[in-house]
Amino acid sequence: MYKITLSRAEEIHEVLKPYVKKSAYKFRGQSDARWGLVPKAGRKTFNNAYDKEIFRHWKRRAIGLLKRNYDRDIDYLAVAQHTGLPTRLLDWSHNPLIAFFFAVNENENIDGAIYAYKPNLEEINFDESFNPFRLARDYIFYQPFSTSNRLDNQFGHFTVHNSPTTPFEDVCQGDLIKIIIPHSLKKDILFNLNQYGINNLSIYPDLEGLAKHLSWFYENFGEWQSAP
Repeated sequence: MYKITLSRAEEIHEVLKPYVKKSAYKFRGQSDARWGLVPKAGRKTFNNAYDKEIFRHWKRRAIGLLKRNYDRDIDYLAVAQHTGLPTRLLDWSHNPLIAFFFAVNENENIDGAIYAYKPNLEEINFDESFNPFRLARDYIFYQPFSTSNRLDNQFGHFTVHNSPTTPFEDVCQGDLIKIIIPHSLKKDILFNLNQYGINNLSIYPDLEGLAKHLSWFYENFGEWQSAP
């Protein structure tokens, strides 16, 4: 895995320059650079539970709450993932600035990181018979249907993991690039992203996102006041 460490906030433009005209790359941001690329279902809190059983209970109850029904479990899993259920899906984005947001928005005293990866997008038949809990390989990339505004605004993609406890960096094929963001740069990068329209409100286009964005704005009100 090739690693880069930013030395100043403005370097985000330089490190992203190689990807400006390359649409195949996908990006993931994590607010703690020490974390592995592990889906929520494979992390310590849930790795002794069987995520298929958790999903079965979720689906049984969620169907009555959803605005529409789906033919495929993979689409239900995408909804479950974006509403907080521990699944074997790991979020990626087509937009690197989205990844930067997730890398700097939390854990302000800990270095963050974003990952860039160019997947081999093989043709996979995601029909009704596709079983996301039994893959023929370590992982696959999945571009979901539009199931929520959050997913759309985050330009969401997923890796689906055959073994949720196995870090993606241990099994991925091809070059994985890690861009480390020192915690001292997080605040400045977050302000830059907001200027580009990447903030809680654009990431979460709902009442929760609005509340988060306004809370952040007024928590940093002194920063706005001191601007020339």
